[in-house]
Amino acid sequence: MCAKFSPVPAEIKPVAHFMKLAEEHEQRNIVVTYWARMAACRLALKIVPGKKSPEFTVLISEILNWLEKAKGENLSNEGISSETAAQAIIEEYALTLFNHAEKQDAAEIFNKNTVKTFYTAGILFDVLEQFGLSEDLHEKQKYAKWKAAYIHNCLKYGEKPQPGPPNSDAEENKMIHISELPEEEQQRLLEGKKRLQEELDRKKREEQNQLDQLNNFGNVTPGSANISGGTTNPDAGFQFPQNLPVSPNIPQSAGAVSPTTPQLPTTYNLPPTNSYGSSSGSQVSLTTEQIQKAQKYSKYATSALNYDDVKTAVENLQKALNLLQFGKE
Repeated sequence: MCAKFSPVPAEIKPVAHFMKLAEEHEQRNIVVTYWARMAACRLALKIVPGKKSPEFTVLISEILNWLEKAKGENLSNEGISSETAAQAIIEEYALTLFNHAEKQDAAEIFNKNTVKTFYTAGILFDVLEQFGLSEDLHEKQKYAKWKAAYIHNCLKYGEKPQPGPPNSDAEENKMIHISELPEEEQQRLLEGKKRLQEELDRKKREEQNQLDQLNNFGNVTPGSANISGGTTNPDAGFQFPQNLPVSPNIPQSAGAVSPTTPQLPTTYNLPPTNSYGSSSGSQVSLTTEQIQKAQKYSKYATSALNYDDVKTAVENLQKALNLLQFGKE
């Protein structure tokens, strides 16, 4: 029977993702559950280092009591007693899910299970941060979260997701510093960024809840399907691996990579000259569909910034700006 905990207070809302992961795995992978709750406790104390609310104190006390009890009941489990073993076990599990999700993505099997697999892999990489993430795992962490958000948004808006990373041909990869642009181009970019910031701020609260939406997307539970078989049936599930090795090859510990707050870039993709259109100042009459598309691109930009994907954020900001200014992308 799964342990019961008090609700997560709003002040430490990000902790809810770890608590959900722990609950999903409690009956079949105590190592994941133990370290997910440990990560929840550490994150909560980091978010609120000073005076705690009564709700905060109650929840943290419950988690600490559970951790102590679980450790006493699993003395022979290396995944509980040894951080090195725990890191190896959780890393192998996260990579198994990540690789499976990539295969589904490459096969263009886009459904709620693909979203859930990428999402769960991303949260597992978050759990691993308490041990230290290598650069490779850090990149997979960002990509898994971005891909989960991307596919989720495409399905939500009835669009067909594209497999693989964002499109990035030679021209799109050509970056220049803003100071190298003509003064008029610099001004347009800066003004466009300022105008779009209001829209992004308006959407900020909704985007902060995006991981919650992904976590509950389709009410998929991790243990409801087969991970080894690919299927095009949107309602077909998959089974997360259950028999994880207790003593796999232990990777060398890497330095921790601290999450950083995404910043708007000082380098930008230079769009085609004609994408700016005329600066006559005339008002463009927008259809409902065009407004919805501009909102969609703003959401995509915010999602990309959440995962440090500056290039994709700038591209989507430019698309939204062009729609709002000129009625076309």
